[in-house]
Amino acid sequence: MRQKRHLLLELGVILLAVIVSVPLYLVLINAFKPHPEIVKHPLSFPRFEVGFDNMVNAFEKMDIVKAYGTTFAIGAVAMFIAVGLGALAAYAVSRLKHPFFSSMYWFYTACILIPIQSALIPLVLLLRDLHLQNSIFGISFIYGAMLAPFCIFMYSGFMRSIPYELEESAYLDGCSTFRTFFQIILPLILPVTASLIIVQFISVWNDLQLPLVLLNSVDHPTVSISLYKFFASRNMSDLSLLFGGIMLTLLPIMILFISFQRYFVKGLSTGAVKG
Repeated sequence: MRQKRHLLLELGVILLAVIVSVPLYLVLINAFKPHPEIVKHPLSFPRFEVGFDNMVNAFEKMDIVKAYGTTFAIGAVAMFIAVGLGALAAYAVSRLKHPFFSSMYWFYTACILIPIQSALIPLVLLLRDLHLQNSIFGISFIYGAMLAPFCIFMYSGFMRSIPYELEESAYLDGCSTFRTFFQIILPLILPVTASLIIVQFISVWNDLQLPLVLLNSVDHPTVSISLYKFFASRNMSDLSLLFGGIMLTLLPIMILFISFQRYFVKGLSTGAVKG
C-alpha cells in the first residue's frame, strides 16, 4: 500500500514537472527558429538555422540593457528592505520576550493576506505626496514593504528553532543585542536568506502591475514593461523576435537560479528539518 502511494506521488510530481516545463521548453526551442517554422512546427526541435539572431535582433530593439539596470536597481533596494530589515524585525519578534514584539508578529503575518491590488490608489497618492512618484526608490520601498511580511514570517520560524543558550553565552561574553544577531544568528540563517533572495527577487523581476502603474516606462523601463511594449509593438507579426525577447528576459533569472541553486535547496532542506 505504501509503495502504491509512493508511486502515485512520484507520478504526480513527474506530471506536474512536465506541465511546468512546457512553457519553458516552448521558449527555449522557438528562440532559435525563424517565424515560418514557429508557425508551422511550434513543438519541433529547432535546426539552429538562425542561431542567436533572434536574441541579437531583440537585444538591439528592446533597449534591454537599460531595463536590466532599472530592474536590478529596484530589486536590490527591495531586497535590502524586505530581507535585510526583515531579518532584524524577525529577530525582534521571535527572540525578544516582550508583549509588543509578540503582537507585531501577528501584525506582520496578517499583512501577508492583504492583496496589493486593493491598495494601489492609496499607494499612488502616498508616493505623490512624498514626491516619490515615477521614482526607482518609490517603487522599491513599495516592493520592500510588500515582501517584508513573508520574509519576517519565514525568518521567525527558523529563529525560533535556534537554541537560546547560544545567545545567553554571547550575552555572558559581553555581546550586545545587535552584535549577537550579526555574529551568532545571521550565520545560521544564511541558507534561508539565499532562498528568500532568490524567490523574492524573481517576483520583483517578473512583476508587471506595479511598474505599469507607478513608473513611466520611458524614464524607468523594467524588464517586464520592456517585454510588454515589445510584444505590443510586434502585434504577433514576428514570433521569432518575440521569443528572442522572452529569452532575454529569462536569461538573468535562469543564471541567478542556477548559480545559487545549491543555496536554495539547502535553505529548503533546512526548513524541512527545523520545521
